[in-house]
Amino acid sequence: MFTFFARTQHKLPVFFAYDSIKTEREYVVTDAHKIPDYKLIDQNGAVFDSKTVDADFKVYDFVFTRCGSICPQMSTQLIRVQEAFKDDKDVVLLSLTVDPEYDSPEVLKAYAKTYNAIPGKWYFLTGEKDTIYTLGQKQFFLTAKQNEDDLTDFLHSERMVLVDKNGWIRGYYNGTDEFEVDRLIIELKVLQKIEKDAKSK
Repeated sequence: MFTFFARTQHKLPVFFAYDSIKTEREYVVTDAHKIPDYKLIDQNGAVFDSKTVDADFKVYDFVFTRCGSICPQMSTQLIRVQEAFKDDKDVVLLSLTVDPEYDSPEVLKAYAKTYNAIPGKWYFLTGEKDTIYTLGQKQFFLTAKQNEDDLTDFLHSERMVLVDKNGWIRGYYNGTDEFEVDRLIIELKVLQKIEKDAKSK
């Protein structure tokens, strides 16, 4: 896979923007929907506090370990994202379980090992069901809930979500599609370059 950065003023979108200002060359978003701070439990049984994670970019998905359909595909694709940014401390991956009553830290830790998750790079999170479902549905605007017709089944989106240091959503990607995950990797690199260029001015 090759990544090219054209000499343009291309800007990746900010989803659910509320306000912007007009400059000589463009409109700049000044306010947008922000993923709120939250606390969950990671695969090591430690409290995971989102506001203390020192990373400019976060890639999220919602999965569960008993899933036999799209979750293995999504986690396999996240291995590729992890590999692309494994030495980059400004990128972390966060997989939230939609089956927290079964997916204990011990279960998640075993699942993490299956996908060679790097400690401190790729977190698997569990916690209160209401907290996770509220995050999924009302903050990421994704399906995340228990199947009312089969309580051992859970409904969740196949999308991965890219969030920047402001807590703003910068992209949605089909986590079962290799080409979509390629796009995630490329767009994350573009955002990093834009940020680096802005700091150097």
